[in-house]
Amino acid sequence: MAMAAAKIHDAVVSDDLNYEIWAPIAKTTLTEKGLWDVVENGVPPNPSKIPELAATIQAEEFSKWRDLAVKDMKALQILQSSLTDSAFRKTLSAASAKDLWDSLEKGDNEQAKARRLEKQFEELSMNEGEPIIPYLDRVIEIVEQLRRFQIAKSDYQVIEKVLATLSGSYDGVAPVLGDLMDLKNMSLKSFVELFYTYDSITDESIHLMLKANRLRSMCEESCGLCNKNNHNQEDCSSSIPRAGKSSGARQSKPKKGKCFQCGERGHKAKDCNKKIQQPAVTTDAQIEIVEEEEIEVDYVLLAALNLNDFTYDENMWMIYGHATNHMTPHEKLFTSLDRTYKAKVGLVDGTVIMVEGRGDVKIKMKEGKQKTINNVIFVPGLNRNVLSVQQMKSRGCSFISGARGECIVHDRTGKEFGDTLWDKRGLSLRLQVIEGNVTS
Repeated sequence: MAMAAAKIHDAVVSDDLNYEIWAPIAKTTLTEKGLWDVVENGVPPNPSKIPELAATIQAEEFSKWRDLAVKDMKALQILQSSLTDSAFRKTLSAASAKDLWDSLEKGDNEQAKARRLEKQFEELSMNEGEPIIPYLDRVIEIVEQLRRFQIAKSDYQVIEKVLATLSGSYDGVAPVLGDLMDLKNMSLKSFVELFYTYDSITDESIHLMLKANRLRSMCEESCGLCNKNNHNQEDCSSSIPRAGKSSGARQSKPKKGKCFQCGERGHKAKDCNKKIQQPAVTTDAQIEIVEEEEIEVDYVLLAALNLNDFTYDENMWMIYGHATNHMTPHEKLFTSLDRTYKAKVGLVDGTVIMVEGRGDVKIKMKEGKQKTINNVIFVPGLNRNVLSVQQMKSRGCSFISGARGECIVHDRTGKEFGDTLWDKRGLSLRLQVIEGNVTS
């Protein structure tokens, strides 16, 4: 019997058996059936098999032993039937219910617990409809238990795990955070506090993120010269040499770039003869995407369906990962403004608003340094100032997490722009603008 117990102990409790949950449930079941005593105290050897007892044992005493043996067999069957398949196979050699129970209890050692926790971490997944905060609490609880067993998961490993296992309704969160934050150098504490601070995000806002994510390719394929995204850099009029600038040699006509319609080179989308065939039966989701693609715009902006849901101060600049250009509705902020420049901005809800100029805005940074933000577009139809993460990163700006979990924005020289704020409206910067003298 001792050898059988040793074999079970050597095998160790199966990794997929959560002993902490299984043990109290099994004990309660056995107690209710009046079988716990044989598990706790065991059953004495069969007296009829012991020569010195076999000759003197009374029928009543043997009957009592037989009752205990029957109870032990029932208890053993109940215990084995409650185990997972792998744990059951490893306890087949148990001779009694007490042997099985003791072996599982001993087998639930530190190493086995650590392995189970690691497996739980690997299998973590957010349930559909589960709020983000309870899910983060589940993840952190497992991470803290692992650390008590000296199994350290780096902050970035945990952040990656969370973002990779969010439910379908949060599909757009990872790319948005990837745009705004340096996730590799972000602390887990700051990451969690970010979600706690922003826990009031609405389902509508999440939906807008997802729609903006579908338009991301438009942002990434924008022209590097003028920042518009309805043509390639090779086709940009800004790249065509102006008259009088020739060195005398004949200028060759610039080659046309890749067509946005069919992907082939040598012509533009407006001249393309190939039309994308739409399916005869179209789902609502497909209609929605087609409608978005049919809107020809020069810039894209992630914005709420109703621009008047919130109010924004003139010194507040919203930081958007899916804005393709800096924007402002305030003409007086420009130090220079080209009013001949016209374009269109497409919002993710399908709204198109007009650009009525482009120019420069001068600001004073946190430590007093003056800086000029070039190529800001003038959009009177907006009700907020917008900074484009895409443009800022292309100019060498960086986004890091501060000691309190706040987002700190630096320029390429390491100077801090200003104070940031996370609230229901999103991430914003307070900037001191040196107003220009532009007149209408």
